[in-house]
Amino acid sequence: MCSSLGHQGLVKEAIAAGAKDYIVKPFRAEKVVELASKYCPR
Repeated sequence: MCSSLGHQGLVKEAIAAGAKDYIVKPFRAEKVVELASKYCPR
């Protein structure tokens, strides 16, 4: 999940609802690539 809101409660709620991970804006390209590789392996 990607959001501009990084409040801890919202992150926990998203994870509980099924999000595998949570990226908060502004995000670093390295982090996006890392998580994409983790959940979408080649």
